Amino acid sequence: MDISSIYAAGLARALTHSRARRFARVKVAEIQLYQASQVKSGRAAHDLYGVLRPHIDAARRAFRDSFLLTLGGVPDYLHQELVKTLAKEDAVLLGPSYPGPLA
Repeated sequence: MDISSIYAAGLARALTHSRARRFARVKVAEIQLYQASQVKSGRAAHDLYGVLRPHIDAARRAFRDSFLLTLGGVPDYLHQELVKTLAKEDAVLLGPSYPGPLA
């Protein structure tokens, strides 16, 4: 294996992770934008998942199908973004029924 193929493999992996992170950010931003009142009520009730279940589940399915099933070793960036952005760094706000990370 020569250095250029190692470099190409590393670059491809970095691009895959970048696409997965961007996908997660966009999905969470869409939920925040189009379901703003539900996000607010979910935070207040400490149950974002219960309030936004269809939207979060659809995003989880899309992320799983696009990245986790087809590419091994990609972390659940969607879960990370849900905690960071929707739950404002407080995973408890996702609620007791939230199933947790996919990977």
